[in-house]
Amino acid sequence: MAKIGIGSWAGKINVRLARGEVKFTISEDANGDYKIDVALPGALKSAKIAFMNLKEEEDGKTISGEGTISVLPGRKLTGAFTFEEDSFVGEIKAPVVGKIKITDGHRI
Repeated sequence: MAKIGIGSWAGKINVRLARGEVKFTISEDANGDYKIDVALPGALKSAKIAFMNLKEEEDGKTISGEGTISVLPGRKLTGAFTFEEDSFVGEIKAPVVGKIKITDGHRI
């Protein structure tokens, strides 16, 4: 079965430390699991994000999971991305920051 969201994507975020375009690539690793590489804008440009426990939800359109970010060591993020053809919406919940909405998501 084909995995959802495979490819390169971009969307906008607007939080205190980072405003602008976030870019990410979703691929499949050697084990068939989802892999996501992210490039953040602004003050978070050098932050490293690691994702884990990524899964496809029953709706067949959403990838959800957990992650960590280097600027908040020891704290977990949770998030979900819902895809429709060549667009998506996303939301990440981060300690201290709260909900981060990703808007205007599109394939690049």
